[in-house]
Amino acid sequence: MKRSVCIFILFFIGVLYPAQSKNDTLEIWMSKFYKLVNPVLSEDGKWAAVRKRYNANQDTLIVINTHKPNVPIATIAVNGESSFLKGEGILVFGGGTAELIGLKSGTRKHYDNARTAYPFSKKGQYGILRKDSVLSVYTMEGIRIHEIKGIQGLPVMDGNKSLYFCRKTGTQYEIINISGNETRHVGIIENKVKKIELSPSGKQLIITTSEKLTGSLQVMFMNTRTGKSVSFPNVSSGKDDYYKVTEIQEGKAYWVALYCPQNREEGLVDIWYGNDDNLGAKKTGTVKSRYWLWKPESEQVQELPNTRYPVIAPLNSERYFLAFHPTRGHNFLTYRPQFNETSIYDAEQQTYRPLGTLKGVFYGSPELICSMNSKMVLGSEDGKRWTLFGLESAKKSTIEKDGLRNPVFSDDNQSILFESEDGLWKYNIKNKVLTHTNVWRGKTVKIMNPKQYDLSPPYQFAVTSFERKKPILVEITDRSNNLTSYSIWRGDTVKEIVSPTRNRVRDIVFGDRLENFCTLEENYNLPPQLFLRDSKQDTQQLIYGADFVDQSANLLRQDIIHYTTADGLPLKGILYYPSSYSPNKKYPMVVYIYQIQSSKSNEYLTPGYNNSDGFDIRTLLEKGYFVLLPDTFIGSAGAGVSALDCVNKALDIVSKTRGIDMKKVGLIGHSFGGYEVNFIATQSDRFTTFISGSGHSDIVNSYFSYNYHFTGPHYWQYENGQYDMKVAFSENKDLYFRNNPIYNVERVNTPMLLWTGQKDENVPWNQTMTFFIGLKRNKKPVIALFYPNGGHAFHAGTAEKKDLYNKVFEWWDYYLKDRKNVSWINRKMEKGAR
Repeated sequence: MKRSVCIFILFFIGVLYPAQSKNDTLEIWMSKFYKLVNPVLSEDGKWAAVRKRYNANQDTLIVINTHKPNVPIATIAVNGESSFLKGEGILVFGGGTAELIGLKSGTRKHYDNARTAYPFSKKGQYGILRKDSVLSVYTMEGIRIHEIKGIQGLPVMDGNKSLYFCRKTGTQYEIINISGNETRHVGIIENKVKKIELSPSGKQLIITTSEKLTGSLQVMFMNTRTGKSVSFPNVSSGKDDYYKVTEIQEGKAYWVALYCPQNREEGLVDIWYGNDDNLGAKKTGTVKSRYWLWKPESEQVQELPNTRYPVIAPLNSERYFLAFHPTRGHNFLTYRPQFNETSIYDAEQQTYRPLGTLKGVFYGSPELICSMNSKMVLGSEDGKRWTLFGLESAKKSTIEKDGLRNPVFSDDNQSILFESEDGLWKYNIKNKVLTHTNVWRGKTVKIMNPKQYDLSPPYQFAVTSFERKKPILVEITDRSNNLTSYSIWRGDTVKEIVSPTRNRVRDIVFGDRLENFCTLEENYNLPPQLFLRDSKQDTQQLIYGADFVDQSANLLRQDIIHYTTADGLPLKGILYYPSSYSPNKKYPMVVYIYQIQSSKSNEYLTPGYNNSDGFDIRTLLEKGYFVLLPDTFIGSAGAGVSALDCVNKALDIVSKTRGIDMKKVGLIGHSFGGYEVNFIATQSDRFTTFISGSGHSDIVNSYFSYNYHFTGPHYWQYENGQYDMKVAFSENKDLYFRNNPIYNVERVNTPMLLWTGQKDENVPWNQTMTFFIGLKRNKKPVIALFYPNGGHAFHAGTAEKKDLYNKVFEWWDYYLKDRKNVSWINRKMEKGAR
């Protein structure tokens, strides 16, 4: 039966494919596929929910009783957030609607005109804020227990237990708390309330108001227990000004920042200076800042100076702060600026202590990880190794090992855990000794449940910790074999939760106690499945799957190929077989390139417009194409030459596969992959046709350009970024010349389809125009698609994405299957076509 289903699909897409009917039939077929996303699990593990996401943006939430798997007890056609409530209910809200389902009774309560909703998960209640500013709170049975009119702004929740909100009463604004059946008056505010936030500790409400006469912003704190308030100086004046508040040491102090965006200057002439280390401001403008420190116990408000250093950032200390110039000395050899001049500011002594240079280890920009006790900070002075700085002692110690990342302090501040590609490491702070934990050697590990509190976005400063008395959930990845597993680590014992699997674990959700786990798993021939695992009972069960919809998935076939580059690096590639494969027939092949792709071998393949622009593996397979995804890696010869070497090695391997028509092979890529296609097109005669999207064609021009997406000179991308040339153009011009597609454009001998969005600031659309003009000048067969409203990639559901999708398939069929009845392609053959 499965085989007949597969043939039926091929008949409709392969035979009945004339004009509009082929696209209609294709869309009907694609509309049946969906992915499972965003799983939610009740605290007791009895209920689970998962969202079905279709190609056409339809969203349905499936609710499952985990004791009766695979039979949904409810479906909810609301696209938004979902939360289980105590007493066995689920609240779903988004898109102007909300719905509550009683999971035992099956009763439903639907609410229109809902601005948002609030689940009181632990109390079995919920709140609905309507668009007319009326807030109602209901029991699980739908009985209304509160109704408050005149709500100002959005209420805030305190851990799903209670709700703080503001309502207008006469000329004043009242702050009220709702908890269960009780309401409590918290305080009164004279100015109009713009925004309410709750500090992480729950001790203070942070309220932004606007002054009645001038409209300028002011920030104030209100004690959630006593209602006592403290207002900060009214210094804001611009309509775009905003405040950011960071809680320090669970409410012992608060860091307050006022940001005042300054638009870039416009006038008769825009002057650019060669020593400007903040060229990003040429697009985004600048931001002026002021900073204050407030200590509730002493009621002291202290303004922190920003004349010597423009940025003062919190380090989870009541006394010590990081002072730095965010762009000073930026040489644009990295995307993000490194901090070349930093100091520790002592707010008590009002003095600076030089700290030196800080560099990014893993995220590009400098990371600072702070201890819970406010005495230590981890950073890097060289971008490779971590250094532990003592804020009080002013001492430092460097951990002499590369490759450690994402440090996590213990809650007693005695040790630090590090993730790595060689298992889990532990640093003893007192003894200054780094040791391996002797688990997961040779594997990439990730701590899944650290406590993290970001201190100063957009900078990578955070308090990150783990509780010694609680277990740690660790994700373990065996990259060489593409295996993933999850285990609970207790320091001296390991308990496996998910055994090493070749399936892709798309998502995992769990409770604080790490007893129940939901995993979303899939593979290229396995539709998404939702599993429940119980760590106490050591059980696992499949509770929902999509395999009954996609019954042909298990017929898909895949080979993993292996080859070695000219630099001796072992790489892999993925070869997918046509759904109708017979070794006695010949099939064309599409090759897609974009750096390392072999890790995608376990991704579930769904057809549709939401795939990467113009590339849909599942539909290609159903239409009778082989698809090859070879890894490419940049070696000593440069980005383009290395890509050519990798692709040739992969083609040599697959050419031995029965059924591939090596005279009907197309190459496609987007962005960096588009550059690789452009280069290979100038060097190879192994392809029938090429498709290149939004790719660089003149890397010398791009090297010396200002990039409006990354807001700065673009040479960092070539020397140390994605192109990884490892050398400046001036130091090895020949390397850049050899890898520049436009310099050999006359050598392209097969038809090319180029496409780009004219709002693309990542790879400017004139890079595509350059290659088009080069091909035209040399009388090469080429068509270019320029989308006026398209960006670097096209958004789901847009006309651009759909149009490109259809044109790419028509191009493949035209050149690889000789289906020539395509008017927009045929026109290029006409002299003087317009």
